[in-house]
Amino acid sequence: MVIVKQINGDKKGMKDFLDLPYSLYKNDKHWCPPLRLERKEFFSHKNPFMKHSEVGFFVAYKDNQPVGRVTAHRDDVYDKFYQTRQGFFGFYESIEDDKVSGELMNSCENWIKSRRMDSLMGPFNFTTNHEVGFLIKGFESPPVIMMPYTKPYYPDQLYKQGYKKEKELLAFWVDRNTEKPELFTVMAKRVAKELEGTYEIRTLNMAKLKSELKIILDIYNEAWNKNWGFVPMTEEEIDAMAHQLKHFALPDFIYTLYKDEEPAAFLLALPDINNVLIQIKSGKLFPTGIFKLLFSQKYIKTGRVLLMGVKSQFRHQGLDFLLYNRLIEDSITKAPKQVKNMEFSWILEDNHVMINILKTLNADPYKRYLILKKSLGQ
Repeated sequence: MVIVKQINGDKKGMKDFLDLPYSLYKNDKHWCPPLRLERKEFFSHKNPFMKHSEVGFFVAYKDNQPVGRVTAHRDDVYDKFYQTRQGFFGFYESIEDDKVSGELMNSCENWIKSRRMDSLMGPFNFTTNHEVGFLIKGFESPPVIMMPYTKPYYPDQLYKQGYKKEKELLAFWVDRNTEKPELFTVMAKRVAKELEGTYEIRTLNMAKLKSELKIILDIYNEAWNKNWGFVPMTEEEIDAMAHQLKHFALPDFIYTLYKDEEPAAFLLALPDINNVLIQIKSGKLFPTGIFKLLFSQKYIKTGRVLLMGVKSQFRHQGLDFLLYNRLIEDSITKAPKQVKNMEFSWILEDNHVMINILKTLNADPYKRYLILKKSLGQ
């Protein structure tokens, strides 16, 4: 018999919610375990997302053992921006059992309907500023930082319950040792010559981190506001992200481009800390995990281009080429020698401009993610 419990405020239930992935993926060499301390804080009131949202946590039990989990949530920032009432699900995990999946999502749907929302979309963990999607291509390698890794049977479980594709997202892989294609080099040089003297690319100044992040936040919220799934980041949220990332981010790979002395574009690339976390299968820092983190640099062999944005008034001038070219040049001269590859993610399947730019870099669309949606008929 399958029983689903809403476990908000239930200490044991939240422990079951947190622990489930560690048992579910324990034999999967490509799953990257998050740090338990980080996940515990992420699901607590300390996460600034909780200040403008409501979240229901659910765990499915079979023979008194946790076998599935999911969140149902609503986000005031999303609803205000889109003038809607959209329900979301996230952090979905389940054993390969349609009964477990069905009971989980039924509980999730009832929670959403009770709040007068007529559709449910996900997985969003919790927003597009965090991890989103079910992995549907690329199971033969681990995920990079802030990208999901999920069971291959998850989409079918939800298709059987009436969920349909809403959007697919792509991740592209670039080998740092591969010579830049001639077309990209020609285009980057052309743009640099045309705009010579009118632009400057600056790297992140850690001594002025708060003001620097404010500039990046302003560019991001303006540059991305027409993109599918975009949710404006609050200052508290970008501060929280900065607090988390400052321990391993490399300032030389976070760029702001100024055009005519005005902030116009930015690019955020990060070393892939998952190269370290994947070796701490328990998700616990003690007794040995802390030492892997302390000596993490030698383990990091990949990076991720997490965000890039150009303000609307500066688009179609080739600023994106300037940023990518600078990243490639710096990856050759400044990146640790063992860092061999870079992932560009995520990219909307219908973002043809971005996809075409990546094609000029001979980037490989090696992973694909799925977002699903269901009308609840209210």
